[in-house]
Amino acid sequence: MPCAQKTTVMVLLLGLSGCGADVEIAVGRMNPASAASGSGGEAGSGGGGGDGTISCDVLPSPTHRYTFDGVGDVVADLIGGADGAILGGASLDGGGGLTLDGEDDYVDLPAGLLAGLRDVTVMVWVVRDGEGSYPRIVDFGLASGGEDPVEGEGGVGTSYLVITPSTVFDVRGVSALASDSGVRGEVAIHAEPTLEDGEIHQVAVVFDGAAATLALYLDGALLGSEPVGFPLSGIQDVNNWLGRSQFDADPYFGGRYDELRIYREALAGCAVEAAWNAGPDRP
Repeated sequence: MPCAQKTTVMVLLLGLSGCGADVEIAVGRMNPASAASGSGGEAGSGGGGGDGTISCDVLPSPTHRYTFDGVGDVVADLIGGADGAILGGASLDGGGGLTLDGEDDYVDLPAGLLAGLRDVTVMVWVVRDGEGSYPRIVDFGLASGGEDPVEGEGGVGTSYLVITPSTVFDVRGVSALASDSGVRGEVAIHAEPTLEDGEIHQVAVVFDGAAATLALYLDGALLGSEPVGFPLSGIQDVNNWLGRSQFDADPYFGGRYDELRIYREALAGCAVEAAWNAGPDRP
């Protein structure tokens, strides 16, 4: 057969050609967690363009980044200018972190952080110091206490993207929740760790609109992924809260925040791992 045509091959580890064809090879690194789960990297390879290769040499810049530096009750967004307010009496102590008491402290970030995005990665470094089921590390969404939902008010969650360190299920640890229609439309990923060891942990949730998946990571490792039947635009992020739930029945989160990043991409699994290895307060 004639082999004059130039061929481009995208492979993970090895490219082979026959007939002397001119072959271009792009080598990527497989996400170990995805490989181990047999998922082919679908949930863990967001941001890889869907071509079988992923790159973690340079992490993209977050759209929003909060390092909890300074003093006072304003949480500065170092990149996007979407500063948040600390409510309930807590404040920054100048030590590069924010401690919430688990009683009534929380951070209110501006509405619309997810607006216009198809994909998003929400990544946070926290130390848990509290108890209870369904406290919110992150809860971006909207609640309705009546017919007309109002910004700043809880009640019953109607749409949300959530990271919680513990639940009431048999698998009762860190979980990711997403819904565009309350509990009945909820997509959930539940894992074992409860973050009760007093250590700093990186938790990340990845909403991949192209792949229609939700993925949850802990300390750079993929804990699980689930298919999602609605777009990210279905989540009305009016109440963007750290430490407080859209559901009034849920407890507040007690613990320390070291950094929060929001990326407009569905980061690859190896990118989440690379960020964990680098640690907070770094690009």
